Amino acid sequence: MTARYSVIVPLMVLAVLLWSGAGHGEAEDREELGKVLHAMPPNGPFWKYGTVVMRRKSKKAGMTPVVFPHWVHRTKYTCRVCHLELEFGMRSGDTGVTRAQYLAGKYCGACHDGKTAFSVLDGDPTKCEKCHMKDTRALEERFEKFAEKLPAASFGNGIDWAKALRDGQIAPSNSFRAERSVMQFPDKLKAPLKLGTTSPRSDVTFSHEDHFAELDCSSCHPDIFKIKRDGTEFFSMKNNIYGNYCGACHMRVAFPMNDCRRCHAKMSGSSGY
Repeated sequence: MTARYSVIVPLMVLAVLLWSGAGHGEAEDREELGKVLHAMPPNGPFWKYGTVVMRRKSKKAGMTPVVFPHWVHRTKYTCRVCHLELEFGMRSGDTGVTRAQYLAGKYCGACHDGKTAFSVLDGDPTKCEKCHMKDTRALEERFEKFAEKLPAASFGNGIDWAKALRDGQIAPSNSFRAERSVMQFPDKLKAPLKLGTTSPRSDVTFSHEDHFAELDCSSCHPDIFKIKRDGTEFFSMKNNIYGNYCGACHMRVAFPMNDCRRCHAKMSGSSGY
């Protein structure tokens, strides 16, 4: 058995927080958070982490839900392309994509136009099933082959995306529209932020530069984080785990928050990876 599949993940802190409730500003209720935790490896398969099931609009239209695998798209485009240029919300459920919007070239339709990627514009009903999946077995098999080529991690979907990007194993485009200029990273943000904690664990070192490699300032500010350094009044581990702040990404797509030492690098009593 490879390291990718022999991981013991410390979920105790997440389970405790799930039991205790979210408190102020919760983005997920207990039932929804329970589904997220259940899907995380080792409880769930690696391919499911970062794979979003879009039910709301599909259900109203009487169709099978859309299964969107972030991992397929992350090798082609950075996060900012979809979440800034194509205007997908950063939080789960913020963007309801309709068929009319898709056919008009918005959201998914910006790429899935029959030129850049497959489209249903030609009326072929078999194309619908590529997203409205009744059976995900082909997608699961595709992930197994896909992941073999990339550096392994013990959490999330088992892929160390940051290392793959640093080492040039993936080279996603940072802009969908060639004519659009991409903001340059500000020099004054190159020094990592040292964030203290009130819990008995190591401080957090936050790198704006690492995040800017795939995101844009507006991805986080001001909707997820206020601009002022001390302006995020209710920032806590509990609220993060319920999908607020860092948890908007780091409980759904980016490495999950049970990978404690990715942020708390010198944390004692943790199993690393």
